[in-house]
Amino acid sequence: MKNDRDALRAWLTLLTASNALKKSVDTALRGEYGLSISRFDVLSALDRAGPAGLRAGALSQRLMVTEGNTTQVTAPLMRDGLVKRAPSPEDGRVAIFRLTRKGENLFKRMAADHRRWVAGAFSQLSESELALLKKLLGKIQISADRSDEGKDAA
Repeated sequence: MKNDRDALRAWLTLLTASNALKKSVDTALRGEYGLSISRFDVLSALDRAGPAGLRAGALSQRLMVTEGNTTQVTAPLMRDGLVKRAPSPEDGRVAIFRLTRKGENLFKRMAADHRRWVAGAFSQLSESELALLKKLLGKIQISADRSDEGKDAA
């Protein structure tokens, strides 16, 4: 059996590195483009969706946030002409979000910088170390239902 303390230390190390990288990228995005990483994530999800766009619910699921949070994040993007919202042709009660041409162009520039910033953060790792890191992270198992485990923890 693995040592629980070692697993916790590994998790804290992973969390620290992840949060530091996220903060660094967020700071860079805000400084260069005036947009947060949350707004970048919306643009990224809509870029991957292509011209069909995404229903509001699907966008929320991809972002792993509530629809209310999605509305908060998309409102400034719509105001700035980067994202458009239209009713679904199948069901007018459903909103479809899409990138505008301006949004597509901005996202292409942002994505290139984002790739460069993330690559820079991993630049101290060799190709084999990076491959090993990806492999090890892929082995982490998260149970879908841990409602009974660790209720006394925290």
